[in-house]
Amino acid sequence: MRNLEEDKLIEYAIDGVDQAWSEIYRRYYGRVKRVVAWQKWGFRPAEVEEVTQEVFLELIKALPNFRQEASLATFLTRLTKNKCISILRRKGAQKRAKEEFGFVFEEKKSDDDDERFLHVESTMGNPEEELVFDEDSLELMTSLQQLSAECRDIIKKRYYDDLSYKEICDELNLPLGTVCSRLKRCLLRLKEIYVEKFG
Repeated sequence: MRNLEEDKLIEYAIDGVDQAWSEIYRRYYGRVKRVVAWQKWGFRPAEVEEVTQEVFLELIKALPNFRQEASLATFLTRLTKNKCISILRRKGAQKRAKEEFGFVFEEKKSDDDDERFLHVESTMGNPEEELVFDEDSLELMTSLQQLSAECRDIIKKRYYDDLSYKEICDELNLPLGTVCSRLKRCLLRLKEIYVEKFG
């Protein structure tokens, strides 16, 4: 496998040949890790290794769509940068949500199938606070379910997907003023429902 041309190596990897994946990992591990370890990302050493492994897991899903218009090295570099950006955006969303509400949104898979649902995750470390949070989390999710689909969608875009206001405008094809006022109105409505139900 070490002497294989890149296109053949990719072909074998897509066909599920373990040795091909091992060779891709051997060839490109250093490159991926260097990109992840870039100082401006700000990842700790343990995170660098974890993110590097996540990139190779992403590659398993992404490789069948690789059209070989660029080299695999270039493709992997782009994939790595996108992964790093995604992780930093998620961290930013969690930090902002915690500062504003005291919780973070996460998307979970149900045990039974692949259905995804919005979940509230605590960032507290104190067991007593966690117990209180579990109850508050259930109340908050109950309140979220009472919102219109429009409100749930815009809250998810802002606080789970961590989209900027401009990105939300582009996705919903709405002007900035409308997005800002809708988000404010939806958050106020969420607070009202929560207070009405759980005081």
